[in-house]
Amino acid sequence: MVEELGEQSERPLSITDQLTSEYNTVFNNKDLIEPDTIVDEDRIVGRDEQLNRVINIIKPALHGDQPEDMLLRGPSGTGKTLIAGTVATKAIKIGASRDVQMEFVEVNGKHKKSEHEAIHQITHAFERELDLEYTSKTGVSTSSRYDRLFDIVDEYLDFGIVILDELDLLVGDSRNKDEPPAFSDILYKLSRAKRIGKMDSSFTLIVTTNSPNSLMSGLNSRTDSTFNPTEVSFADYNANELREILSHRRDAFYEDALDDDVIPYVAAVAAQGEGDARFAIDLLREAGNIANRREMQTVHKSHVEEAKNQVEKNYVVDVIENVSFQKQVSLFAAAVVNLYGQTELGRSDYLTEMSAPATVAHTLYNWITDHEDIEQRSKHSFLRWMRELDTYEVIELNRKGRGNEMGVFAEYIFHNLSAEAMVETLADKDKRFANVLEDEELLKSVVQTNLKNF
Repeated sequence: MVEELGEQSERPLSITDQLTSEYNTVFNNKDLIEPDTIVDEDRIVGRDEQLNRVINIIKPALHGDQPEDMLLRGPSGTGKTLIAGTVATKAIKIGASRDVQMEFVEVNGKHKKSEHEAIHQITHAFERELDLEYTSKTGVSTSSRYDRLFDIVDEYLDFGIVILDELDLLVGDSRNKDEPPAFSDILYKLSRAKRIGKMDSSFTLIVTTNSPNSLMSGLNSRTDSTFNPTEVSFADYNANELREILSHRRDAFYEDALDDDVIPYVAAVAAQGEGDARFAIDLLREAGNIANRREMQTVHKSHVEEAKNQVEKNYVVDVIENVSFQKQVSLFAAAVVNLYGQTELGRSDYLTEMSAPATVAHTLYNWITDHEDIEQRSKHSFLRWMRELDTYEVIELNRKGRGNEMGVFAEYIFHNLSAEAMVETLADKDKRFANVLEDEELLKSVVQTNLKNF
């Protein structure tokens, strides 16, 4: 009988009991550190010049005049989309009080595969903001979607503000070498919407990009003659600015829920990469999530260290979901060189522990494709794919000399995301990558031999 009672007392709580038990969290207002939150202007740090320029470009709309289109250029996480969204939100509120009807929508080129898909999202977003009946996602031509978009803006708005985030990554899914990328056609049609759609109203385009050269060089001649944006540049944040940004969102957590060294440490980690505020905020949020899962009342530095690997993996997943398998193989090869070549990289006079020489990475690409019976493409294709991955800011393409007139070589630098996170994430995603890692000693030997001979 005693044993039976003991067994009963050790039974776990039911699902209902667990779900209805007391909930403790370190977060006071988690929205402040969610990725899509547009914060108040008093939380924007280190961007006074850019903020003022965007304000002055949008301001004519409040007086019925057409604002200029904008090109916001700079690395990821430097405040481009944040400032565009914050100013647009304020302008819409002020415009409503002056009988100037405005709305803004945002589409990210990284997550769209075609012009058709992007225009559907833009149209759908305006329908949602204006509480209109949604257009069907299927069975509607691209030209009909444009007609619907033009009709909506012309009937309900004076100005439709469209934020096209990372637009240079929207190249299209069936493009051949003679076709312009999808973003060129989108910019042409939206910048000429008044004429094409016979509209009284108009669009203002705010394009953000990490790679302005890729964007502008991808425009065909007719788009180049019609899309003439005003450029606003955004530089990397330094550690002090990142610390201030995080401090301005400190109230996302309850008082005393953050150890004193957490914000300085998060800022330092983010600054070691490319000064990416988005990465810093994601890292702080994930550290809080870890503390919550452990049912702890305080976020510690150890939680940040644990969160870093998960956030990096999330960033890698975000990239690899939107690139071809051959680009994944190329990235995996370069990351393997860096991860398993640390001994030789540390001995080199001209390589660093964060790099992978392009020629060695290509050799590993060939070795991996042979090992797993994957279609092997040319060196030219490999180098082109890695240049494209550079625009995603997953790796940084760098050229440097060896000295003593030994020439120049290309290398891939792992600044933002660690090679380890890339290798682990890709291996989790595809068994062929995991197979390559099974014989770790062989892989290490192949990498180090090629680095010695470099």
